[in-house]
Amino acid sequence: MTAFLPQYYELLKHTVLKTAEIKNITPHGCRILAAQILATTRHSVSETTLKRIYGFAYSKFKPSLFTINILAEFCGFTGWEDFCNAQENIPVKHEQRLTGSWESLKINTERITNFTLQVLRNKSGIPYSQTIKRDFITRHFTAFEESDYRATVISAPAYYGKTIGLCHWIEEKNRKNITEQNNDIILLFSAGAVMNAYLSGHDLNQWLLELLGYTNNESVAEIFSKHKKQHSKFFLVIDAFDEHAYKARNFRLLLNQLLDVLAFYQSTPWFKLILTMRSSTWINNRSQFEHTKDLWFTNFKEDDLCATNAPLFNFNEIRELAAKINPVLHHNPLPEIASHFRYPLFFQFFYKKHRDNFSFSYTKQTCIYELVSAFVLNKIYMGQYAEEKIQFLTALIEEMDFSKQQYNVARSKVASAIKQYQKAYNELLSIGFICEINKSTSLNYSTTIQFTNSFFLEYTIAKVLLRKNNDIFNKQLINRLNILFVKGPTKLPLLKWYIIYAIKTGQQNSFDLLTIVQLSFAEKADLIDFLGDLLSNECTITGDLESLALYFKQDCSRALFNYFFALELIDTNYKKTLYTLLQFNLNKHKRVLIYTALAMSAIVRLDMAELEDSYHKLKSMPPEAYSSFAINPLSCIGAVYTYLTTGVIKKSVFIELLRFYYKPPQEGNYFDDLPSNDFIFLLATATILLYKKPAVTLRFIQLLERYYKKQELSPKHSYAYFIKIIMADCYYQMGKTSTHMNIYTKFSEMYTPDNNSFTTYMKTMFYLLKIKNNILLKRYKYIIEDTRSFMGIAGELHLCKLAMLGHLLASQGIASLYPSFYKQCQADLNHIKQKSALTGAAFILHPHPAINKRNN
Repeated sequence: MTAFLPQYYELLKHTVLKTAEIKNITPHGCRILAAQILATTRHSVSETTLKRIYGFAYSKFKPSLFTINILAEFCGFTGWEDFCNAQENIPVKHEQRLTGSWESLKINTERITNFTLQVLRNKSGIPYSQTIKRDFITRHFTAFEESDYRATVISAPAYYGKTIGLCHWIEEKNRKNITEQNNDIILLFSAGAVMNAYLSGHDLNQWLLELLGYTNNESVAEIFSKHKKQHSKFFLVIDAFDEHAYKARNFRLLLNQLLDVLAFYQSTPWFKLILTMRSSTWINNRSQFEHTKDLWFTNFKEDDLCATNAPLFNFNEIRELAAKINPVLHHNPLPEIASHFRYPLFFQFFYKKHRDNFSFSYTKQTCIYELVSAFVLNKIYMGQYAEEKIQFLTALIEEMDFSKQQYNVARSKVASAIKQYQKAYNELLSIGFICEINKSTSLNYSTTIQFTNSFFLEYTIAKVLLRKNNDIFNKQLINRLNILFVKGPTKLPLLKWYIIYAIKTGQQNSFDLLTIVQLSFAEKADLIDFLGDLLSNECTITGDLESLALYFKQDCSRALFNYFFALELIDTNYKKTLYTLLQFNLNKHKRVLIYTALAMSAIVRLDMAELEDSYHKLKSMPPEAYSSFAINPLSCIGAVYTYLTTGVIKKSVFIELLRFYYKPPQEGNYFDDLPSNDFIFLLATATILLYKKPAVTLRFIQLLERYYKKQELSPKHSYAYFIKIIMADCYYQMGKTSTHMNIYTKFSEMYTPDNNSFTTYMKTMFYLLKIKNNILLKRYKYIIEDTRSFMGIAGELHLCKLAMLGHLLASQGIASLYPSFYKQCQADLNHIKQKSALTGAAFILHPHPAINKRNN
C-alpha cells in the first residue's frame, strides 16, 4: 500500500478539478463536484468532505483511504496506488529533480500558493474582487523586507481583515515579480494544512521537501542555496496560525517545530517567515516567541499589551471599500456611523444585508445593534452547542464585577464551567466571540477570559440580566441597572438593548421607565437620538406591526413626552427624534411644543427654511392650543424669526413679556416644574436678550426664581446651566467683570476637558462663556486657542458661531493685537451669514462691554 504522500495528494486535488473542468473551486462548486463524482464512479463523496479537502471547512485529519481512492478513480485511475505509481513513472530523472533550477522551484511553490490563495479568497465574506488592499500591510512588509529580521507577524483579534490583507499583498508581490523581474518565492499555507502535515507524522522540513518535489536526502537550506539567485528571497507564509483551533499539546509541538525551522535559517538572509494570528495566540505563547525575539519584526507599540499591529478600517478605507462595492454612489458616511464599520466583521454583515443596493443611507444609530444581533444569531444561536454556549456565557457574566468595571474574568473562576461546556467554549473561541489571554509572570499565574470587543460584551450582559428578570422590561430591571452601573460607559448600551427588546416583544408601553434611568446630559441626548431612530425605523420596516401601530395611535404619555424636551438636546439629530414624536396621536398642546422645539433647533443651526416651516405650522395651530402656556411660544419664535430675516426687533413681543413680568398668572398649573416648562421659560428669557436690556433680563430671571424655581449650578440641572449662561451674558453686556468671572469660575469647576457628560450645545455655550470672560479680562493671548476649540465643537450650531464672532469683532484689543485673526473672524462671519441666507442687517454685533468694573 502506498503511503500518504503530501505532494501527490495536492496533485490529486488539482487533477480532480481538471477532470471536472472546474477552474476555481467554491463552496457551492463542492456540491456540483460531488454530483459529478457520484455520476462517474457510482460512489458518494459528500459535499462536506469535499469542503474539508479544499479548505472550506476545518479538518483535523487527513482524508480516508476510501475517499482518495474514489477521487483517483474519478480521474481515470484504479485507485490511489495507481495514481501514485503513474506520477513516479513520469520520466524525470532523480538528479534533475534534485538539481532543478530556481525557476522550477518557483513553479512548484506558485502552484501551492495559488491554490491556497484561491481557497482564502473564496472564504471572503465580501466578494474578493470588491475588497481592498490595506496600506498598513504594505508598510509593514516593506519595512520587514528591508530589515535583517527573519520573521514577522500580523497580529490582531478576530475579524480585523488579516487574511484578506495578506492575500492582496501576495498578489501585489507576484505582480512585481513579473513587472520588475524579481525572483522572490512565496510559499503560502493555511495553518490547517500545516497541522494536517504534523498529524500525519511529518516534520515541517520533510513535509516541505515532499511538497516541492524533492527527496529527503538534502535539507531545504542546501537546495535553496544551490538554486537561489542573488537578492532573491524565499517567503514561507502561514495564515491563521491560531491555537484555538487545535488541541493545546498539538499546537505547542507544531509551534516548537516552526521555531526550530526559524532558528535553523536564522543565518540565511534569503529566508523570511510570515505568520498571521490572533493577538491572543501571540500573548499566550509569548514566552516561546521570546526565545527568538531578536529574529521577529513585530511592529507592536511599546505600550501595546494587546499585541496588535493590524488596525481596524480607517475612514478612507471605509469609503474606498464602499466605492468598490457600489461605484455608482458617492459614499460619505457620518463619522459616528463610520465608526461602527471600522470592524471588517460588521462591514461584512452590513454588506450581506444590502448587497443588492449597497449604500450608507440605510445606516442609523440602531445599525450596530442590528449587526451584532445578526452575528449572534448566525454564530451562536444557530450554531452548534447553542444552549451550552448560552450557559457558559451566563457563568462568565456572573463572575464579573460591574461596580469596579472589571469585565475580564480569571480563567480559574470559570474552570468548572469550561470543563462542563468544553466544546461550546472552544466554539466561542473559534468564532472570535471571546478570547483567552495569558499574562502570567514568574511570580504569578494570570490567565483571563474576555470578550473580543465591547459590543459582544454589552449584548451578553444585557441578555443575562434580562433573563434573570424573566425577560420583562420593568422598574426592577431599571433599578438594577442604576445600582450595578453607576459609572462607566456600559449602562447606556445596555439600556439601548433593553429598548430594542421591549419594542420587539411589545413592551413599549413601559417606556415611561426611561425617566428614572440615571444618565448624564450627553447620555440622555444619545439615548433620545437612538430612540427616535429606532421608533422611526421600526415603524417603517414592521409593516404595521400591531403592537407598535397601536402604540403610535395613542397619545404619548406625559412623563415620556416631557423626557424629550430639554434645551441641551438641541443638535443636528434632535429634529429627527421630534419628527418621530409627531407620529403619535398627540394633543394640540404637545404639537405646539414639538413645533417650538423644531423651530429652536432650526434657529441655533440658522436653517431658515426649517425655521420658516416650523413657524408657519405654529401659526396654523388654533388659539386654544396656546391657552395652557404661561408664555406664548409663538410670539417668541415669531420675534426671533423676524429678527433673523429682517433685522427688525418686534416691540410687541417685548411688551407681551413685560406684561407677564408685571402680572404673572396666579391660577392654573403654569408654573409646574416640568421639562417642557423649562423649555418655554428659557425660550422667553433668551428672547428678551434680543432687546439688549440686560437689567430687564435679570429682573425677568428673578421673577422666574420667585414663581417657578431657583436651582444651583450642578451637573444634574440643565435649566440652571442655561439660566446662568444667560445671566453671565447680561453681566458681560453691563461690563460687570467680577460678577461674570464668578459665574465662569463655577462653570469651569464643573466643566473639565475630559468630562463627556455634557452635550454639544452645552459645551459650545461654555466655550462662548470662556471667550467672553477672557475678553473682559483682556487675556487676549488665550482667545485664539479657545476660538479654535469652540469651532471644533460647535459643528452646525451656526448661531452660536455668529454670537462668538460678534463678540470678537467688537473687541478693539483683538483688532489691534491680532489683525490677521480679526480679519479671519470677519470673513467667517460673512461666510456664515451668506450661507444661512441672512440679510445684511439681520445680525447686529454685540456692543462692546460698557466699562470694566472689576468690583461689581
